[in-house]
Amino acid sequence: MARCNSCGAELPDYYTSCPNCGGTSLTKSPVSAAPASTGYVPMSQQREVTSAGGWFCWFLLLSFLPIIGTIIMLCTVKDPTAKNYAKLTLIMQIIGIVLTIILIMILVPAMMGYVEKAREVGSLMLLGLL
Repeated sequence: MARCNSCGAELPDYYTSCPNCGGTSLTKSPVSAAPASTGYVPMSQQREVTSAGGWFCWFLLLSFLPIIGTIIMLCTVKDPTAKNYAKLTLIMQIIGIVLTIILIMILVPAMMGYVEKAREVGSLMLLGLL
């Protein structure tokens, strides 16, 4: 961890300037006293991870209630990877809906024109003109 010389904020080592005050003078803090072999992870670095069972339940919810389930997942989950999955799912659903509407707007008039042509040809065949 680095410390800003201007405001004293603790920053990750990869920061080149302080986001709080804009200062560029950073000093490296000494390494923490906790040994790495104990498996100790500071509270600031811990994050909630969704279990395999949790992912399965979210998948079922998203399968049966696509848009509502995605919004519920986006609002309730704390795991950042699950939030990203919910965002991606919502974006893909919106793209699918837009493409479906565009396709319907193109295909319905085309099918109506095809049906009219088929009726004309059918009636001409009945009259013996073709």
